[in-house]
Amino acid sequence: MKKALLILLKLGITTTLLWMIFREHRFLDAIWPHLQSIVTHWPWTLAGLLSVGLSTWFSALRWQVLLKGQDHPVPGGEVLRVTLISNFFNITTLGSVGGDAYRVLALMKRPGARRLPIMVSVMLDHMLGMVGLAILFLACSTVFREGYANYSVEVRAIVKGFTWFMGGSIVAIILSVISFAPHLYNWGEKQWPRILGWPPLKNFATACDGIRRAWGCSLIAMALSVLIFLTHFLSFYCGIFAVGGKAPLLEVMAAMPIVDAAAGLPISVSGLGVREKTFETLVHALTGLPEAVAVSASLAGWLMGVVWGIFGGFLFILGSRATKSLLPQPQSSL
Repeated sequence: MKKALLILLKLGITTTLLWMIFREHRFLDAIWPHLQSIVTHWPWTLAGLLSVGLSTWFSALRWQVLLKGQDHPVPGGEVLRVTLISNFFNITTLGSVGGDAYRVLALMKRPGARRLPIMVSVMLDHMLGMVGLAILFLACSTVFREGYANYSVEVRAIVKGFTWFMGGSIVAIILSVISFAPHLYNWGEKQWPRILGWPPLKNFATACDGIRRAWGCSLIAMALSVLIFLTHFLSFYCGIFAVGGKAPLLEVMAAMPIVDAAAGLPISVSGLGVREKTFETLVHALTGLPEAVAVSASLAGWLMGVVWGIFGGFLFILGSRATKSLLPQPQSSL
């Protein structure tokens, strides 16, 4: 019952936000014509699709690196296949079970698979992804500082809130890494033996300490995280031009970390509505892009991701044996 209510809440929020946005900007008059332009401006649409594809490939490489750091190596082609299919579940699952659940379940079917390192690799995948997002945000944050006083109260609140969110997230990640260290965990176990001495919890902490122990893999994963978000954000930049708009690259890159974080909140379906409103507010404030064009560009960027999600669904339907020959094998020197 609770799960059904959460799904209904997500559907309600998404429907309400989209209805408000489409009503405000007159969907048929101002948004739909721009969306139709993605066919006319097909080079930009193709560039955006390629950017999403690169982002997915980098995501597979990052996960492969983290699995190696957990002493649980998986062939690159298999990791890429599972990553592509997980994108399908990310855009189609209404409940809490989505792409991450599929990634764990898919690798658990492999002979000799171990649940703990697989689950920890997915957790570290998100953790180091947050670090990459923070790096990209800080690299582009000069855009906000230069014109901060001229922004509306709403934009300043969004930027300030996200800055605090990023800072808090990085502090939490650092504290987590420190707490996983064996000497500190052993000290804590002596203080609270009944809790920290529980074998499953000790095994989990040891696995998580892989982020420090396999520090080379962690550094590579952080670098890949920057590339993942960079190529993902470029797809939305291409989406602006695909719908007939124009905007400077740096300003769009500065806005996208906030847009992506807002879209990732578990309050809507695939971030729809939340993404469009945040993108409209920030990109319009930073670049002067007309609001209806900004909404259209956000939808175009989302649709580019949907195309790759549908491809992942196609692979899921075909099955692993029939699709291995269709996929390139990501190579890693690790």
